[in-house]
Amino acid sequence: MAQITVRSRNHCAQRYPTAGGLGSRLLFFSALCVLTACGQSAIRPVALTSETRLPQPVRILLQDFAIRDTDVVEYQGILRQQPAQANPLERQHELAKLAVDTLAAELAERLRPLGFRVDRVTRGTIVEDHDLLIDGEFKNIDEGNPLRRMIIGFGSGAAKLETRARVYQGTARRKILEFIVTANSGKFPGAVATAPAVVAAPASVAVGVGVSGGRAVTTGATSVAGMATSNAEQAARYLSEFFAKQGWIAQSQAKKARIAY
Repeated sequence: MAQITVRSRNHCAQRYPTAGGLGSRLLFFSALCVLTACGQSAIRPVALTSETRLPQPVRILLQDFAIRDTDVVEYQGILRQQPAQANPLERQHELAKLAVDTLAAELAERLRPLGFRVDRVTRGTIVEDHDLLIDGEFKNIDEGNPLRRMIIGFGSGAAKLETRARVYQGTARRKILEFIVTANSGKFPGAVATAPAVVAAPASVAVGVGVSGGRAVTTGATSVAGMATSNAEQAARYLSEFFAKQGWIAQSQAKKARIAY
């Protein structure tokens, strides 16, 4: 049986066997589920300094964002594969660490091409006068329900990841910028709205198409890492706009962020 590969802008990829008729419709919605699981992120501004032409930083310190394991909601439904880690608390910790590491790596990768030295640092690192410190925390890491996303859609079972970021300057850690960036798996219509015949399919059929090689269509790693990557992308865009307004980078280097209204 032939295979196709579905890949989103956020580098989430999954292979699926092709099929005809009902199977092909289920395949389409499974693929759509994967794409939306990566998340569409948007920025909500919170605070912005009125000062312009602030001193340009020599380096950007990217502090690991704080997170509590209790803020992580793990998917427990029918499409969930058998976890390798039996301890649910340890699984929450692993997902939390995945979000922290992914955001830090992806944000640093996007800021360095702007001409800055970017260092990932731990809490307690000494901040110098010409440093810019980016700190924050994760809220509401929720894997959602991929089966509800696939069948119902319109936001039902949506996966979500919210990140609050603050930017400080110098040894006094004067806050100059604060924003929230939220990833959401979207509100595409599900199979109920667009392919009524799928609803009549036995659960075993839906699960069979939703699983490839014994692995669920949307694994925890794909969902959380994809949303963290999407958040990093929008955060870097928003920061680039701020940097350009301060004269730290050329206007041509700035990329427009998606703003939530």
